[in-house]
Amino acid sequence: MSKIEKLIDRFYKVPIPNDITYEEIEKLANYFGCIVKKNSGRHSLHIAYPQLGIVIPIPVHGKEVKEAYIKQLKELFDMIREEN
Repeated sequence: MSKIEKLIDRFYKVPIPNDITYEEIEKLANYFGCIVKKNSGRHSLHIAYPQLGIVIPIPVHGKEVKEAYIKQLKELFDMIREEN
């Protein structure tokens, strides 16, 4: 099993893991074909998928991504999987 497959398995674990880092989110977003923009001034990350017209802003606080944003990303990644 490759590293990205292990990361996907961990990301989709139930209950939602609370130790997913921003770096891991970037890797997953790039894998699914999303555009990742870092805004240093606002300390946020924007995950965009132009084909569906979806942009998810994720505020950066600490090292881990909050559960609410992981849920939004799961929905986005599921829509991308269905599209392909």
